[in-house]
Amino acid sequence: MQLSPQPRFRYYGSPRNYFEIAAGVVAGHLSGGERHVGALERCLCDWIGTRHSLCMSQGRFALYLALSGLIKPGQKVILSPYTIFDVVNMVICAGGHPVFVDIEPETCNIDPRQVRELIDAETGAVIATHLHGLACDIEEIAEICRARGLPLIEDAAQCLGGRVGERRVGTFGDVGFFSFSLNKNVNTLYGGFLITDDDVLHARMRAELDSYPFEAPGVLLKRAAKCLVGDILTVPPIFQMLTFPLLRTDFLHDGGLFGKYLQPESRPQLLTELPEEQKRRMTALQARLALHQIDNIEPDARTRLSYARIYHEGLSGLPDIGLPPLREDGSHIYLAFPIQVPNRDQLVKHVMSRGCDVRVQSFTNAASLPCFSTYARDCPQAQLTAERVVLLPTYPGYGEAAVKKLIAAIRSFSSA
Repeated sequence: MQLSPQPRFRYYGSPRNYFEIAAGVVAGHLSGGERHVGALERCLCDWIGTRHSLCMSQGRFALYLALSGLIKPGQKVILSPYTIFDVVNMVICAGGHPVFVDIEPETCNIDPRQVRELIDAETGAVIATHLHGLACDIEEIAEICRARGLPLIEDAAQCLGGRVGERRVGTFGDVGFFSFSLNKNVNTLYGGFLITDDDVLHARMRAELDSYPFEAPGVLLKRAAKCLVGDILTVPPIFQMLTFPLLRTDFLHDGGLFGKYLQPESRPQLLTELPEEQKRRMTALQARLALHQIDNIEPDARTRLSYARIYHEGLSGLPDIGLPPLREDGSHIYLAFPIQVPNRDQLVKHVMSRGCDVRVQSFTNAASLPCFSTYARDCPQAQLTAERVVLLPTYPGYGEAAVKKLIAAIRSFSSA
């Protein structure tokens, strides 16, 4: 019996999240939350192994808060150009000058050798991103920063639960930050947090954070509604009868209607000041959503690793298909399994025509975006990667049968 199409992604935390949201509405507990947020912050400190954590409304706000406490206005901040454009905006809003460093082809992460070459007297900090749940060479980058006396910020938004050796990612730098947004492995309706062992820096960031209001209940309900719509559209019967046929038809005929809606990074823009609506604290509801998902992080990571193992074995050796490294030491949690192909639109059309739903990575090369032309720099590997990455599903409910079906579809494309 042929396996029916499976969605490219399903939200983590469902359906319990909706019970928590409904209970919050009934009890009037959508806002406020010092007690629950404090409990989550203590839980995260114990779980990650750090002295301090701060929870807030979005992961990108965590980066802004960290940069504001670490750099002086006008200082350079070294970072990868292959990231969401708002990471670049947080550097600019915090008063920094982005300096783009090219990436390594296999992991899509920042190249430590170029970090070393580009540090100069005007450098104020380095941001190291663990993209797609693949840990970057954080030990080498941390050593470079220590040797030059530079603050290191770890962007672990996509790598919650990863570890390098005996240490969790996020603990190698002065600050690490994480995301709880809708497409992450813990979903609190766009929450986030940062961690640090620096008592003075923590006190300064805590004082600033506490001056801001909690996220508005109406905003949380809008996010919950968006999440619910996505969950309904990916319920197997609805997805197979309605959602996937529409997605497939749109993509096969180059319509782009759904692609624009599903690819938020398709509309990059420059920010010079952080919008006031982003300066928000996490609420009790968001903290409760996170607390009941923490215990799932490591079991879910093991499931994703098992899929990565199958993908790697099934796709190894195919011409013109680049695979991420297979690492089973906990450093790669595979939030997605990114492959690189020179003709990715043709590949996606092929596999969708065979009943498999995948997506093109929406990240661009920020170093070549017109909105960041002031900071433009030649990053050829990032440019090439931005044109080639396809994300294969790894969420725990996807299933081994769906993984094998997708492998067969990709292999049939490669041999055509």
